[in-house]
Amino acid sequence: MPDESELLCGGWAFDASLREMRHYPRHKKGYADTPDAVEHLEPATSVTLYQWSQQPMMSSTGDRPPSASQARVEVVYTDGRKLTINEDDRACARKIGETIAASYNMPLLERGAPTGVRGGNLPQRDEMGRLRYSDGRTEAILDDSMGELRVKRSKRLFRSEKAAFRTADIRRLELAREVSGPTETFVVYAIAGPEEERIPVAGYSGYEGWADPEEWRQFVKDLAQMLHVDWSETGQTGS
Repeated sequence: MPDESELLCGGWAFDASLREMRHYPRHKKGYADTPDAVEHLEPATSVTLYQWSQQPMMSSTGDRPPSASQARVEVVYTDGRKLTINEDDRACARKIGETIAASYNMPLLERGAPTGVRGGNLPQRDEMGRLRYSDGRTEAILDDSMGELRVKRSKRLFRSEKAAFRTADIRRLELAREVSGPTETFVVYAIAGPEEERIPVAGYSGYEGWADPEEWRQFVKDLAQMLHVDWSETGQTGS
């Protein structure tokens, strides 16, 4: 039975001298004496940590699994073979990935869904070429051809607050990414006016790991160039 100090997490152990990953199944109050999986690490070209979410599947009893979050470590060997480790515990998956990557003295790459991210979720301009944003409480219209940014925010008791800015008042753009449970949200904010009001002008929300962050970065970069301002990325980054 392996000593707890020898385990990375979740029954996984790494033997640096033999360059082997071993998995020990649970056995009574500890772990089994012998591993149920042993992988000798061959020369590799990359080590990637995939993290994504998907719609929870209903079981035959009508119950839903506790989490739709998924994680996978993938090692691509130089001969094209792949070592794939699926781990529900994301902290454990990250620890495994970092340990393997460090053994190769290479960075741990981070990606979204392993079956491929899906592009095409960028906002589309309306028939007048304007960007529109609405999340139920805030509505914004960016009309760069007219040099105008208008925003309306809902208040209590059916009241609302309106404001208008010239696009020349926009100081910079921010791309924010947030993950809450299985949901991932991208929002582009325009920072405008002397008080640097943060106004959302474009956004997307869906299951984590399926959108393409690079597509959103290019979108913000192009919009910033058109408005002649800088842009930055805030919040959680990567997939």
